[in-house]
Order: sequence, then C-alpha cells, then structure tokens
Amino acid sequence: MKYIITADLVLAGENLEGISDGAVVVEDEKILYVGSSADAKKAYPDAQMVSHKGKCLLPGLFECHNHLAMDARVAGHLGMMELSECEHTIMAMKGLKDDLMSGVTTARCLGDRRYIDVVLKEQIQQGKVLGPDLLVCGIGMKGRHGHGFVGIPHSGVEEFRRTARENMFRGVDILKIFVTPGAPAATPEEFIPCFISYDEIRTVVEEAKALNIKTAAHCIGGKGLEYCVKAGIDTIEHVYSITPEQIQLVEEEHKGWIDMTSGIVLDPEREPYLPDSHVVKMRTAREYSRQCLNQVYQSKKIRYTIGTDANHALLYKELGFAVAGGASPLDAVKAVTVNAAKMCGLEKKTGCLQAGLKADIIAAQGNPLEDVNLLAEIPFVMKSGKIYKNL
Repeated sequence: MKYIITADLVLAGENLEGISDGAVVVEDEKILYVGSSADAKKAYPDAQMVSHKGKCLLPGLFECHNHLAMDARVAGHLGMMELSECEHTIMAMKGLKDDLMSGVTTARCLGDRRYIDVVLKEQIQQGKVLGPDLLVCGIGMKGRHGHGFVGIPHSGVEEFRRTARENMFRGVDILKIFVTPGAPAATPEEFIPCFISYDEIRTVVEEAKALNIKTAAHCIGGKGLEYCVKAGIDTIEHVYSITPEQIQLVEEEHKGWIDMTSGIVLDPEREPYLPDSHVVKMRTAREYSRQCLNQVYQSKKIRYTIGTDANHALLYKELGFAVAGGASPLDAVKAVTVNAAKMCGLEKKTGCLQAGLKADIIAAQGNPLEDVNLLAEIPFVMKSGKIYKNL
C-alpha cells in the first residue's frame, strides 16, 4: 500500500524543520518522500490520500523508560510484581495498546518478571499483539539488600555476570541494573546509599560490550552515579538527586545519556496511586528534586531522553516538565524522537521523518514545538507503514 499523508505542517528530518502544506509518502513499511504536498501528489499520483487538515505530522514517539508488568495509573502498582505471569501479561497488553494509541511507536522496557517483555516483543513483531515496537532488558538486576521493585536480588560479581549472560541468551537489547534507592533525597546533605559495587557495575558493562548491547542503570545520585559514569554505563535513569558537581562530571566524562522521568517526583497526580509513605517522601523531596532535574534540562552539554516509568499513555506530561524546567520545546520533542532513536541505536531505522526510514508517523492537533501539551491528543498513528488510528 502506498500513501500520501498530508498536513498543514510536517516536522521533517533530524532538526524537525517545519514544512508548510507538507506531505509524507509511504510505501509498505518505509518513507519514500518528505516534502511539499503539491510535489508529492505530482510524483505519486497513484497513492492513497490521507489528509490531516489543520494538523501537524511528526515522528512516532519513543517511550524511553517503561515497564510492561506495571501501570502507574493503577493504585497499588508498586506491589504488583508478585502477581502471576498471566495477570502481568493482561496488564501489559492493555498498557501496550494505550501507549500505541497515544503516539508511542517504540518503547524501551527496563525490567519485567519472567521475560514477558522478550515474549511480547516477539509477539508484536509477528503481529499477534498490538503495541509499540519494543526494546527489552529481561530481568533487572538489583543488590540483595537494595531497591528495585521489578528487579531480582544479586550478590557478587559472578551472580551479576550469570544473569547478564542469561538475559543476553534470551535476546535482550539492554542490561538493566538498580544501583540506588528509588526515593529521591530531600536535601543536598541527605546520604544516598549505593547497593551495587563498582566491580559489579563494571562486570555488567563488560558483558554488554562483549555482545555490543546497551546498559542502563537506575540511579538517583550519590556515589552510585559516580560509579556509573566511571564504569561506562550507557544510560543513567532518573537522577532526581544529581548535584552540581555531578552535573559537571556528566558533562565532562559521561559518554552516554541521561534518561529523565521527572513526573515520578514532580507530578502530584501520581500520588493517589502510591502508598502514603511514598507520597510523603515525594512531597518532601519535590522542590529539591526539581532543582536537580532542571540542571539537566538547562545543560548545554548533557544528552537526555525522556520516559514515564510506566505512566502509560502520559508521555506528553513528561515533556511539559522538561519545558517547565528550562528545556526548549524543540529539545523536549527531540528527546522522544530524534535523540531517543540515537540513544537506542536506532537512528538509521527510525526517529525522524526522512526518506528511507521506517514509516513511524503520528499527527498532533497543532505544532508541538509551540506547545508540547498538544501531544496529549493524537488523532493519527502509523507504525511501520500500517495505520492504527485515524480520527
């Protein structure tokens, strides 16, 4: 099937440059052409027209920090890791559909039990399950005495090595470790524990590099963040309590990315779904965390992406926190499109509207580079050249 998809505005290429009265031509799974609507109609007279008058076309979104067997929109979700595999799968399939319908065409899943992420990735590829294309990590690895609701306890280098290899045997894309607690610090003086040794972190990095796959570390700050930079972790997740000195360390020495999930701390609308003790911690730490996170958004050197940590279909809210924290709307949108694809190693396949790339395309009600909240309502979703939503 060949389509000409037209809109008042098309955000094209790596720089999301606006093309007025633009069009994207798609054949099968690929983009053939991005440019003016008039030229597209002349060059491809046999294509089926899909018109989005008054709307804006942009690349499909990347949800850069997700979990399939967890749904932050549900009360008690932090305790749901002990549910059965069947219950996890049912929950995952709902979240996957919701994410896709919200414009997410690629999701980076950072830990689930029983390898349901690996199985569902294959099922989506085979067209048996509805959802974004997935990047998966299998079993997340935490310290025996440490944090990680979706992680499995480990002690010692060889236990981490064994699980890393089992994950890679199962075909994961990422190795995930849990380095610090989840609750952010309330003040700069508060001590942040580190539950994994430098040698354990370095072992996971070495195992990943041997097969050329990515590593990700749950890390809010403290000594663990410095270990992650030194060990060469590809993506550090959360950083709610990153200090000015650590910002400088990341700017100067970290070769990878920071993945931001600001809403966990900053969004009061998540509170009804959390235990009372967690609500108190988040409220107490909120303003200090805001200061810490805004340093990342305002840095000219740090490369960052954005995820929700299982707040399915609500990625647009995270872009709002980024912009409120000092990011430009352009950089915020890039963090879930162009730059997210680079972080995931998929920039040669998807992430922007460009001829030769995968036809992952969505429409918004207006230009999100002027107002990121326009991504709250997505009337059109195409993934790999197939239309899943067209309102």
